[in-house]
Amino acid sequence: MKKFLVYNFQFSKVFTLVEILTAVSILAIIGTICLGVITITLRTTKKSDVMQVARQESDTALTQMVKNIRYAQNITDPASCIPTTTVSSITITSVTTHLPSTYACTSNSITYNGTSLFNTNAVKVSACSFVCTQASVNDPPTVTIQYSLVPATTGLFVETNFTMPFQSSVTLRNAQIPY
Repeated sequence: MKKFLVYNFQFSKVFTLVEILTAVSILAIIGTICLGVITITLRTTKKSDVMQVARQESDTALTQMVKNIRYAQNITDPASCIPTTTVSSITITSVTTHLPSTYACTSNSITYNGTSLFNTNAVKVSACSFVCTQASVNDPPTVTIQYSLVPATTGLFVETNFTMPFQSSVTLRNAQIPY
């Protein structure tokens, strides 16, 4: 009969303090990199969203201003665009209703007959002006609309703070020109 000897070996793996600190350090570095990537992605997305709102606000307002000025009967204020005049408000007379309408630069917006063209909770208008130009008395006037949009509330991050300049020029089509 054969005798079997059974050996009972128990291996216990013990980690040293250096190994534990090394593992924790590697995990901390990987976690920091992942957190940085996620933070940058979220901040960039926020900037894109805020700038998209600003573009939409500007497109709507600029389209309305250009259309109304292009088809105006005349400009009543400023009284003359010779020489070139830069003003903070412009009054036009509608060709259809023959009523005056005023676009004015205010502290945070551009208004149309006193009503803001922008959602002032989202954006503010800065550096606003209307430039009226007319080559001669027999030429129709051209109005250049210039303004910049900034966020209504400034964020802590540089990505959410911006200034977007806008400009458009429009020549009156229905201007009454003296002959």
